[in-house]
Amino acid sequence: MQSFHFKAFLRIIVILAFGLLGMYLFKVGLTYSFLLVCILIIALFSELYFFQKRYYSAIDRIVLAMIYDDYSLKTTKVQANETLNNLQRLYQKLQTQQQQNEIRELVYLNILNNIESGILILEKKGEQWEIFFINDYFSTLFDIPKIKSWTNLERLLPSLANHLQLLDFKESKESIDIKIEDEEKQTFMLQTSNTTSQNQEYFIVLLDSIQKVLEKKEKDTWENLMKIISHEIMNSLTPIHSLAHNTQQILEEEEHLSEEDIDDIKLSINTIVNRTDHLQQFINNYRKLTMLASPKKQVVDPNHIIKLSVETLMPLFKNNQIAVHTNLSLQTTVEWDAKQMEQVFINLLTNAIHATAKQKIKEININLYEKNNRLCIDIEDSGAGILAEIKEKIFIPFYTTREEGAGIGLPLSKNIVEMHNGYLTYNRREDKTVFSLNFSIYN
Repeated sequence: MQSFHFKAFLRIIVILAFGLLGMYLFKVGLTYSFLLVCILIIALFSELYFFQKRYYSAIDRIVLAMIYDDYSLKTTKVQANETLNNLQRLYQKLQTQQQQNEIRELVYLNILNNIESGILILEKKGEQWEIFFINDYFSTLFDIPKIKSWTNLERLLPSLANHLQLLDFKESKESIDIKIEDEEKQTFMLQTSNTTSQNQEYFIVLLDSIQKVLEKKEKDTWENLMKIISHEIMNSLTPIHSLAHNTQQILEEEEHLSEEDIDDIKLSINTIVNRTDHLQQFINNYRKLTMLASPKKQVVDPNHIIKLSVETLMPLFKNNQIAVHTNLSLQTTVEWDAKQMEQVFINLLTNAIHATAKQKIKEININLYEKNNRLCIDIEDSGAGILAEIKEKIFIPFYTTREEGAGIGLPLSKNIVEMHNGYLTYNRREDKTVFSLNFSIYN
């Protein structure tokens, strides 16, 4: 900058000097010389104008490029002028940042487009909402192009657009039925949220097909179940096959059996009997799960069913010195198969006994209450809880962490509860293990 000012100052001094010379020539009457000096002064003014224009046009070019986010200029050449050089360095810094932002944007877009959930982001412009982003999964799921207009969304997915308007674009988490063109309605899990960035408001919509979620969960469950079944069957068949083969060899090779051979055959047969009994018990448990009788529902008092279950297990509570607290003050009725639901409570309370038997604090709490017109039953125990890595496996048939367990109590209970149009879930709440049952209420 100092170099520019110095050069401009020298030019002005030269122009002033020629101006004084011109005035002198005019006074002494040297007309032609005066005209020549005037022409020279005009040329110097022109040179000064273009000198400044070149300087400021270079600045304008870089500044305008930064204003309009145009970082395509090649500005690697070192400038002689310090101001231009500093401005060029600023441009190069912003250019690098812009390239990094583009890389991040590509990564984020790639992540969003590979998420197996429909993502729709709306941007508020004035009083209207317009589409800011649609990911690939959303576009494929509803077979629509990546539109940018709210009007097009209303035309292509009217049920979704109407529902978002009814929500008044507020945060929500619920299920929604969406009709895709002329097909039957499909149920989706809808989750919406609002966010504001740099005074710009956005509305984020996440959609998951419940059917696809259930199919994936069912597939994972079947895969885990088949692994467990295969493991159990092979654990029995492998020793049976080996022992039967050894017995066959003894009988074929020995004409007269010694007492040692007879003892080996007896041991093999006893082991085969034990393993076949185990396999038979495993198959019977499997039949209990797969051939569960349809519930014979009657209007019953849930308090009565729970009290009967507690009374049945009272000797075990006393033997293990477990304190049982019940809160059964809610007066209501439900349509249950009393015997099946009593089995559910016995299974859950038996698990609670095993969980608390070796704890310092031995407590089981049973709470029955109403929430959102639903009957809720929480069975809490002071046990150590279920490890996080096996939390997703506890309802898989035959999966158990107890040596004496068969692994059918929880999945059987879950099947019975679901046949009663209810839900059975596990949670950890305030250092307590909680199994929660949830049913519709019939008044």
